[in-house]
Amino acid sequence: MATTRALPYRPVMAKQRKTLTLFDDYYEMMSDRVRVDAYARAIAQAVQPGDVVVDLGAGLGLLTLMALRAGAARVYAIEKADSIELARAVVEHNGLTERVVFLHGNSKEMFLPERADVLVSETLGSFGIDENTLAFTADARDRFLKPDGRMVPERIRPWLAPVQSPDGHERVDFWHDVAGFDYSPALDQQRGRMSLVTFTEGDLLAPRQCLADLDLRAVDGDTLARKLLFPIQRPGTLHGLAGWFEADLGGGGAINTAPEAPATHWQQAFFPFLHSIEVVVGDYLEVTLEAGPKADLSDDTTVRYDYRCTQISKG
Repeated sequence: MATTRALPYRPVMAKQRKTLTLFDDYYEMMSDRVRVDAYARAIAQAVQPGDVVVDLGAGLGLLTLMALRAGAARVYAIEKADSIELARAVVEHNGLTERVVFLHGNSKEMFLPERADVLVSETLGSFGIDENTLAFTADARDRFLKPDGRMVPERIRPWLAPVQSPDGHERVDFWHDVAGFDYSPALDQQRGRMSLVTFTEGDLLAPRQCLADLDLRAVDGDTLARKLLFPIQRPGTLHGLAGWFEADLGGGGAINTAPEAPATHWQQAFFPFLHSIEVVVGDYLEVTLEAGPKADLSDDTTVRYDYRCTQISKG
C-alpha cells in the first residue's frame, strides 16, 4: 500500500499562466474555433433584440461584440485587466461605443444601475472552475441578473482521471536533483502554476469521473469538495491527475476539452504527484480534492488534493 499526500496546488488566471505577450495569449483564445463558434451560437440564441447584457470578464470584448450583433441594446463590459482599453478601442472602431458601458475593475466591487437580461462570461480555466468561476459567476448572477435572466454558460462539469505523463512528471522530478543539490522547496513554486498538457485517452489509467454537474443558474457557494475512488484498469506509472471540463453554453453551444475531443487552447490540466507510483490492474487510487477561492476578491483558485494508492501487488 502506498500512501502519499500532495501539497496545495494554486493555478493562476488563464491570461497569466504562460510567459507569452498579451497578444500571443489572446490570439490562442480568439483563434480557438471550438471556443469562438460555441459562444457565437449560444449568444445568438440567448440574446434578444433590446436586451441588456453583462459581459463578465470581458477581455478584448469579443463576447460583448457578439451580444451587440445579436441585438443587445446595451452591454456592461466588466474587466479588471488593462485589456479593457483595447476592447474599448475595438468597440469604438466598429462604431458601437454608444451601446457599451465599460467598467474597469473587480466585478464584486461593481454596482449597476439596472438588471440585465443576459449574463455572459468566459472565466473558464483548463479545469473549468479554476479562475474562481463559481464565486464570481454566482455573485454576478445574484446582483446583476434579472430573476428570469439567461446565462451563458449554464452548466460546467469538471472531470478528473489518473494519468501517466512522463513529460509532466519530468518537470516535477527535475527539482529533486539539480547539479547534485536537492531543490525540493522549489516544487512549491512549480506546483503553484497551472501546468497544461495535451493528453490522449491512452494516457488515462482509470475511467474518468465527473466531480460535479454545476448548474450556474442555481449553484450556491464558492467551494467544491469531492472524494473519488478510481479503479486502475491499465498497468503503468501513475504521475498525477488529468483534469478538463465540459460546458453547456445554451442554445446548442457546448465545449468539451476532454483528451479525445477536438483540440482547444485550454488543453488539459495536469495535477502532478510528488513521486510516481507503479500500478497494475486491480489497484485503487483514492483522491480527495477541494477547489475554492484563494481570497475573496481574487480570481485565482486554490486546488488542494490528497491521494492514497492501494496496491494489490504490495499486499
